[in-house]
Amino acid sequence: MNKIITTRLIDADIDTVWKQIADVTLIENWHPGVETTDQLSNRPNGVGATRRCNFYDGSEAVEEVVEFDESYRMKINIREFKAPMKQFESTWQLKKTPSGSTQVIVTTVYEMKLSILGHLLNILVIRGRMPKLLDKVLAGLEHHITKGEVVRRDFVVAA
Repeated sequence: MNKIITTRLIDADIDTVWKQIADVTLIENWHPGVETTDQLSNRPNGVGATRRCNFYDGSEAVEEVVEFDESYRMKINIREFKAPMKQFESTWQLKKTPSGSTQVIVTTVYEMKLSILGHLLNILVIRGRMPKLLDKVLAGLEHHITKGEVVRRDFVVAA
């Protein structure tokens, strides 16, 4: 198993940030790789909430909430995607800071397919790119929340 932890401090109250993360249909507003989402479940949040993320590159992934805690934590199982991974899940946790900002902590756990080849791919490519991608996703979340703008494919992280 491989684990990557990504964090970001967002200058917004915890309920505002939680609203964007907890509702599975809102990811298209802030994820720079997601063009549209399709809600596949009866409700947009809670255990069992499921979405299809349609990416700009034409690929897609189905994501299902498998744990949901109103104290600002949820785990998403990502499946039905084209990647050399046999397991991929992401846990999102929010913490309120003394200043009123919100710390977002994303813990991504994945297991590669293809034994030796997958292991090499992980060492040479995935482990280098994944943290950068996750940081860009959190930057998109922050931008959407603080600027009110929808993030699209050409989103560039401000230096």
